[in-house]
Amino acid sequence: MLDIYRKVSEHAGTIEDGELEATVADGLLSHKRASLLPTVNSRGLSFMTLFLLISLAANGSATPTLYIQREHPYISELQAGLAYDVPTRYSLSTDYTSNNQTLADHMWDSLSLDSMVIAPTIEWAEEVGLPDSWDFPCDSSRKIYFVKVYHQLHCLKNIRRAFKQLLSPETDPISFGHVEHCLDTLRQDLMCRADDTPMPSLKLVNGAGEGQIRQCKNFEALVAWTKHPDRDACYRRLSDYRPPSRSIDRYAFCAPGSEHFAAMTRYFEYYGWPQVVED
Repeated sequence: MLDIYRKVSEHAGTIEDGELEATVADGLLSHKRASLLPTVNSRGLSFMTLFLLISLAANGSATPTLYIQREHPYISELQAGLAYDVPTRYSLSTDYTSNNQTLADHMWDSLSLDSMVIAPTIEWAEEVGLPDSWDFPCDSSRKIYFVKVYHQLHCLKNIRRAFKQLLSPETDPISFGHVEHCLDTLRQDLMCRADDTPMPSLKLVNGAGEGQIRQCKNFEALVAWTKHPDRDACYRRLSDYRPPSRSIDRYAFCAPGSEHFAAMTRYFEYYGWPQVVED
């Protein structure tokens, strides 16, 4: 186990913190959904085949797209099994946009990204069609993957921090390259999802969607899914603005009851426990 931790620790010295997250997350951009065909019964498959034939007849340009999908299966977005079943009121004014900057800062800074990383088994990752990824430090039979929504939130937090730095310069500012990466990541995600919800607008200028009830996923259920023993990566973000000196330090938080607790403890007792600096 020490060798696995050591490999990740050595890698952390050759790459800027955050690039590992970006590398893995961006690697998933072109692999969005796993084929649903294996789950369709024979009657459904026949119907889908007929539908596709009709579609092809109506639009010959669809052929290259279908070929690409066969050659490059895409990944399901429903890995956690979450449905859009939580009615949520959309609002243009929240505590995140409060005129009270202390409150607004608190809301943004308290957005926890500790559930950003999961460590499923290699078998599970292969079953759902995930590409290869970095070894989980505690267990070579597992890989680490970054959950998309947390990378998006990481980007939003850093874009906001960079904007505030323009208004009141701080030491060690967020680099423009990181901000531009985040903006482009969000652009790709938005265009990929292509949310086509019609939004009403009557009372407010630029107020489309105010008060509209939308069906959302249960975010707390996603947190619980990432922290299940089958996937828990013993990960804590520590700080989203001040990277730790060793990226491996973010994997130092296995619970005493975790099957990885002993391996983690041996490594950090040998190489030194992280100096925890949190926001």
